[in-house]
Amino acid sequence: MEDFLRDLLQRVSEKIRSATAGAEKRLWKLKEKLDQDKDGKPDLVEKALQEAKKALEEAKARLAELDQDKNGIPDKLKELSEKAAQAAKAAKAKAEEAARLLKERLGKRGSQA
Repeated sequence: MEDFLRDLLQRVSEKIRSATAGAEKRLWKLKEKLDQDKDGKPDLVEKALQEAKKALEEAKARLAELDQDKNGIPDKLKELSEKAAQAAKAAKAKAEEAARLLKERLGKRGSQA
């Protein structure tokens, strides 16, 4: 009985080693397929990283084009912000003038009654 168990255990161990070796072999083939240039990094990941770096550089260049005075704010945005502030100031002045005129008109009507 002991010999039977030892034999069974040996066959199971061999099958496990064989399965492990097969899985390891498939893993290495897959790794080789993913890393054609043999630098230890999957080519697809490298390509994605390169594209991300390129996009970042393009975005930085575009931002530099938009920010000629190098203050960190795109010039057009600064210009729009200044125009909006001027428009808001003008609107406030007109509203104050309209309120003043309305008060004057209401004051004249109250004194005529």
